[in-house]
Amino acid sequence: MDVELIGTGAIYSKYNSACTLLNDDMIVDVPNGALKQLLNFNCIPEKIDKILITHMHGDHIADIPFLLMYMYKAKQISRKTTIIGPIGIKNKVEQLFEVYNYHLLSKITEYIKFIELSPNEIIENDEINYKIQAVPVLHGNENPSYGYIINGSLGITGDTSLCEGVEYIIENSKIIIADCSRINGDISHMGIDNLKYLTEKYKKQIFTTHVKDETREELKKLGVPNIFIEEDGFKIYNL
Repeated sequence: MDVELIGTGAIYSKYNSACTLLNDDMIVDVPNGALKQLLNFNCIPEKIDKILITHMHGDHIADIPFLLMYMYKAKQISRKTTIIGPIGIKNKVEQLFEVYNYHLLSKITEYIKFIELSPNEIIENDEINYKIQAVPVLHGNENPSYGYIINGSLGITGDTSLCEGVEYIIENSKIIIADCSRINGDISHMGIDNLKYLTEKYKKQIFTTHVKDETREELKKLGVPNIFIEEDGFKIYNL
């Protein structure tokens, strides 16, 4: 499995918001600017046929309509896209199209399939071609919020504080893409202090995402072993 960090920043940073591309065909979260970022990195958005959402904050779903419009209007593709996420994701995507005042959704509904996951649910079938486990995490008052374990090797925490779900993801994954928004973690986001604890306890490689600019600079100064601070567009091959 090849992994590309399309965005590693937080909403108030110069880096694109958290967004990850797997094998060119599945994108995890679709924040504002994701489509243009994919094009800037010479990715081929129309290859994406799976969209996996961690939670329904705007900086994780805002570009879903634009990505779908690009695929079905600009590129005229005819196969289905499966949108996978917490219960309520179908209604939220429909609301986005309505708020953006685009009527294209009614024309492409036949090409979109929704899978709404319950906490701890695992999906694995030939159509998805991935094994995905939804792990509940704690992200302030946003509920449900999920992290994911994908193919038993990649852990993605989503936005979260340090919690039982995060430790489960770390323990059961080989490599982790983890929220590190803060210098010191709080009830909504993990911080450098939390990631230092996790990497020392589990001896795993953690790649940071959802990173504020000041947190990024502090991480670079500290140089903590097994915590990696990469630029947007960084790739991990053959995971």
